[in-house]
Amino acid sequence: MAEGDKKSQGKNRISDEQRYRYIGFEVFPGKPKDLFKNEAERDQLVQGVLAKRHSDETLREDCILLEERISMGERIILAVASLAILVALVLPWYSVYMVVPAASTPAAQPAVDSSAMAMVAGDTLALEEDSLIAGGDMEEEVFAEPGAEVAATEETPTETAPAETAPAERAGVTSHAGDRANEQIITATTSRAKTIKEYSSLTGIGVFAALGSVGGSVFSSGFILMLTGVIMLVFALLCIALPVLNLYSLFGLKGQPDDVALKLKKALRLNWLPLILFVLVLGLSFVGSNYGFDPTESFTSLGDAYSVAVLLGSLSWGVFVALAASILVAVKGIEI
Repeated sequence: MAEGDKKSQGKNRISDEQRYRYIGFEVFPGKPKDLFKNEAERDQLVQGVLAKRHSDETLREDCILLEERISMGERIILAVASLAILVALVLPWYSVYMVVPAASTPAAQPAVDSSAMAMVAGDTLALEEDSLIAGGDMEEEVFAEPGAEVAATEETPTETAPAETAPAERAGVTSHAGDRANEQIITATTSRAKTIKEYSSLTGIGVFAALGSVGGSVFSSGFILMLTGVIMLVFALLCIALPVLNLYSLFGLKGQPDDVALKLKKALRLNWLPLILFVLVLGLSFVGSNYGFDPTESFTSLGDAYSVAVLLGSLSWGVFVALAASILVAVKGIEI
């Protein structure tokens, strides 16, 4: 029995061709081909492996850890975004307006339709003729007696009622005499008050120059408006400091790639500060504040009190350009 089992075990062993065919789930369904085209290619690979073994490098050539953290193309994009933050300082940051009355112009006089007036005059004349004819018949029936002579009498002029005095001349009222004496057409014109908006804008860099005028009004108002003014000043200062820091971190840092990448990551994270300050200002605007000056004498768009509507209506596109560029730079700090 033992000898028979040994013979059967030897016969059931798989060959090398069968092993190559079934191991790997039919990767090589048939006899596998040689891995190298020729002996020269095999010797080249063996020499490369031996050189790698004798060197101090322990990572593979295609290891992802050897990839560059931030490419030159990404550095250029971040540099352009940083310059956009700096350029935003010369763009309008705040825009307000004052409603000023304009010179009033009289409205156009309505055109009088001559054909319609002629039809009205004709209808009036026909109605008067009919009434005269009807009146004559009645007079003959009442006063005429049989056999009586009717003496012709001279036509006596009828007494006319005194004409109504014309209304006093008013501004914009004109009267026109019609074809008949008892017709009078009165037209009136009205003047509408016109207003225009005179806009005034302030750039980001102009905020520092306007601290003596605009800053005095802001810092003499309520606490919320004072705090908002301080935060927006810090926002403007960050738009100067952050681009300089970004450009130095992108092109000025030296050292090992890993150390440079970590320093760059910390520097780019600081670009979240403008967004944080803007959200804080937006939240404070919901609380609102009173003015320490009369807004009707300065700008109409400021309303009666400081609110979120006043904030969003006063901010111009320069603030949002700086905000968008800083967010673009800060997002890259997450990827590193």
